[in-house]
Amino acid sequence: MRYGQERLVELEQGTKAKKGRTVEPPLQWDGYQRMRGLVTRGLKFERTMAEVLRADAALPRAQRRFLGDFDKPRVEWYVGVWKPTSGLRFADVLVIEEGSFSGSSPRVETISFKSRNLALLDEKALDAQMSADARDALRYYGETLDIRRPSLQPLLREGSEVPVQRVRLIYEGGDLKPRNVNALKRAMDDIELRIKGVEVLVQ
Repeated sequence: MRYGQERLVELEQGTKAKKGRTVEPPLQWDGYQRMRGLVTRGLKFERTMAEVLRADAALPRAQRRFLGDFDKPRVEWYVGVWKPTSGLRFADVLVIEEGSFSGSSPRVETISFKSRNLALLDEKALDAQMSADARDALRYYGETLDIRRPSLQPLLREGSEVPVQRVRLIYEGGDLKPRNVNALKRAMDDIELRIKGVEVLVQ
């Protein structure tokens, strides 16, 4: 009861004194609504793109837009992966080869989706944001991953650790896409040159 009364006072005052300084208050209703809207938009984009990729995987190899490097791709959403440097993370989408393959490991790619309003950024900020996203995607979902989903273990010939051939960073387009198409292309080309193993796309 006391906690609830204190929180109500904090909301009414708009600030909260803590250890002699003013700090950010609890989010007010408008703030929560905005945050919820961003989360909902991001989840919708993830689900839509996961379905797009599954539909792409079902096409003949020559007709695929995204998964032409696979013979028989298996598309899995929100897969637990582990690295010593970053711990347990969940890849938005992991694609693994189900068909016949040579060598000790199947082809594996990971995909990270971003629903960011890139239209608000100037060229310098755009490059900085996309570069940071690409580095994070490579750090969390690239190089070598320990795949933790039990249903994928039968596809892993040499244990659960596999090399990742490519990390794709896919941004939501539409109204969120930068208005300066040339600046966007420069940023994407620059990132792919500097951050090896990451491909950047905007839907």
